[in-house]
Amino acid sequence: MGCRRCGTVHWSQTLSLTWCPDVRVIGYEVDVRFFTLFLRGLKDVYDQFVLLMMVSVLWWLSVVLIVPGPPATVALFRMADPRNQTELPELREFFRIMRDSLRTAWGVAAFTVPVILVLIWNTLFFRGTNSTLAIMVPLWVVMVFIAWVLMLYAFATVATMESKVRNSFRGATYLLVMRPFSSALLVLMLFVVMSIFAVLVLPLILFGPAVTASVINRFALDGYGIEVIDPNKPTTERADERSRGIDTDDGFKRFLGRARSEKRGTR
Repeated sequence: MGCRRCGTVHWSQTLSLTWCPDVRVIGYEVDVRFFTLFLRGLKDVYDQFVLLMMVSVLWWLSVVLIVPGPPATVALFRMADPRNQTELPELREFFRIMRDSLRTAWGVAAFTVPVILVLIWNTLFFRGTNSTLAIMVPLWVVMVFIAWVLMLYAFATVATMESKVRNSFRGATYLLVMRPFSSALLVLMLFVVMSIFAVLVLPLILFGPAVTASVINRFALDGYGIEVIDPNKPTTERADERSRGIDTDDGFKRFLGRARSEKRGTR
């Protein structure tokens, strides 16, 4: 896959990323594409409603049991891959993916979860105190969100690109560095949606994990320049039919009428 800016290949299938000289980090602008990707992530959950609902429940059960939590997260992201819509996986794939990704998933979790827990503990412990470390609380809060989105990107990379621990963090860092403002807005949007789900309780259990995984997958694949084929999008043949006005019953009647007239004219 070539770079969108200069056409040069800057990464391989294992996500060996290199810097593109034509990419400018300064001057990011959040455009309509951000909301398009976010809404597509929500639509992915709708398109695989029953499957992702069961996967979300299995993910919660795995997290409660702790040990299967990280591999269940990889399985969740794999099942929520938007490219699955062309051929939906079966539920037993969830357990196979858990088994195959055990080491990689725990590798990602080992580098991120302890950091997040320590930062949260420091924030809660020093918040509102007279300690000199209390001034670090705002910084720790920001670091929690950075570590959280880095972890989500890493899990998405493991699931969608079948990467190992090292390349998953290289890919996650790439996404975070190249799209910092989009990542910040993504965290904010997910926080708002999850807060609404939490108030309603049941949607958080049934759809919260699936929504998070689907949206993150959309942004990760878009960041890596990987095209996601929409199975509901009209094919070139269908588009040609529409351009000729035969995509509806009335249009088809007109097409038959023209065909008869042309046939009579050739006699």
